[in-house]
Amino acid sequence: MTSSGVPRSELMAAVIRASRRESSQAALFSQAVAERIGLAVTDVECLDSIQREGRVTVGRLAELTGLTTGSATRMVDRLEQAGFVRRVADPSDRRRVMVEEAPGVHEKLGALHGSLIRAATSAIERYSDDELRLIADYLDRGTQLILEETIKMRAPSEAPDAGGSYAAPVGGVTSGRLVFLSGAPKISVRGDATLTELYTARFEGPVPRMRVRDGVVTVSYPRFGWFDWRAQVVGQKIEASAHWRKDTGEIVLNSTIPWAIELRGGLSQWTADLRTIRLVSFELRGGASRIELILPRPNGVVPIRIAGGMSEASIERPDGVPIRLQVHGGLSKAIIDGRIHQGAGGMSIETPGAAEAHDRYEIDLSGGVSKIHIGTR
Repeated sequence: MTSSGVPRSELMAAVIRASRRESSQAALFSQAVAERIGLAVTDVECLDSIQREGRVTVGRLAELTGLTTGSATRMVDRLEQAGFVRRVADPSDRRRVMVEEAPGVHEKLGALHGSLIRAATSAIERYSDDELRLIADYLDRGTQLILEETIKMRAPSEAPDAGGSYAAPVGGVTSGRLVFLSGAPKISVRGDATLTELYTARFEGPVPRMRVRDGVVTVSYPRFGWFDWRAQVVGQKIEASAHWRKDTGEIVLNSTIPWAIELRGGLSQWTADLRTIRLVSFELRGGASRIELILPRPNGVVPIRIAGGMSEASIERPDGVPIRLQVHGGLSKAIIDGRIHQGAGGMSIETPGAAEAHDRYEIDLSGGVSKIHIGTR
């Protein structure tokens, strides 16, 4: 029993309950701030850490937030893209990169937090100096404890095979470019005009590294020897390695801005519903097992370039949209608007009105294709 007659265990439980309520309310306030400035909550917490520390390395930022270094790097990429932070050289060691707030951000965040700080100052004025030191000690200890528990909680989901989610704010971006720097397993892409972020992504299986800079979203998977279909020849039925068939990724692009898509390292399966996106260009290098493209109505002449060999491709465009198709290398079978072309190489086809059309697709195939179907909806 304590001097107040309340069991000590109950007093301790009451303190913990009050701390949890305070933490929950602080999280809701951070969410409100994040919504006001168009960031994720973790991004706002990151900015708070940078404000307290000044210039920090990404490694130190990972320690302060409980994130892995990779996650902290991606967060800094998002904040830099949105204009909230910038990377600078360490004055004491020019080889080391530091992260600091961008000009004007301190004042912007200070204005949002000003009312809360004034209210908190008023609330603690009634405590003595000794009581304030006690409160500060408890909060410091609690902060460190929560950080340690956060690291424990995140550890399983940060494992390479556990999958992962990504997003980045739009900021001042007026056009986007999605670039796969390496090979990838089964990937689906679609547009969403209601998306408030630049993009969102979710992966099951191996997690790629994603970076954003000036509207360019890059995706890079670790290199594995699973492209056993790369050496395909026309007419050969080849699949990706069996252990990759359950590994998938979905990327949703903000379709309020135009996008270019570039795939450099080959693919297992690619499905893209781009009907709501203003597509600037599409390029695949390195080959693929299978791709499916559902194209939007073009704005101007939009190039579609596919190189490196492919087992099967399906391209669907809006009704009435003309195309020019140029085939370099071998082609086992092509079905173009219901007409079958077999055993053709060096083929060139224009649909009616293509020569005069201002808005059309220019499709260029090279490297050998087993089967392609191009139609309308």
